[in-house]
Amino acid sequence: MNYAAYHHGDLRSALLDAAEDDLSRAPDAVPSIRALAARLGVSATAPHAHFRTKSDLMTALAVRGFQRLALKLEEARHDTTDLTALAEAYMAFAAENLGLYRLMFATGTRVEDDERLRQVSRAAYDMLRDTLKEVFPAAADIEHRERTLAAWGVVHGLASLAAEGRISADTLDDRSPRNLARLAAALVEGRP
Repeated sequence: MNYAAYHHGDLRSALLDAAEDDLSRAPDAVPSIRALAARLGVSATAPHAHFRTKSDLMTALAVRGFQRLALKLEEARHDTTDLTALAEAYMAFAAENLGLYRLMFATGTRVEDDERLRQVSRAAYDMLRDTLKEVFPAAADIEHRERTLAAWGVVHGLASLAAEGRISADTLDDRSPRNLARLAAALVEGRP
């Protein structure tokens, strides 16, 4: 999108697109609303019709991120109930969208404060839960809940470490999402 050419279209989407573009280039910094307005060539107050605060912008970006993550997870579940495929989709998403991935779990995007964010983040979590129910159909409800939380911790932890470049070659030769997903699934499923 040519941000300089923005004129009276869907400002909310344009702001989110520009912010996400900034995050892809500089994963450590969420742009200010004022900077986004300047980039789009609109008044500094125009974005506030859509985002009162930077936190509102961050939450909207997090919602967008969880929607995309849920779509990737759903695609991974389409043909299989394999936990490895789901974990690989999660890890690939983190690696390909580091800035957005960080923001999805940032302090400024609390799921308790926004119903839409709570719903979309829960949808991604529920796909993991449903996959584990299919993998362990005889497990009791409490075991499913505990195993889902543990699985999310393992997958999210490995995805974060890998996306941040924190897994060195002397720790693990193959740091690909596929291999890390295989390791995560083996841990969760209790197999070697």
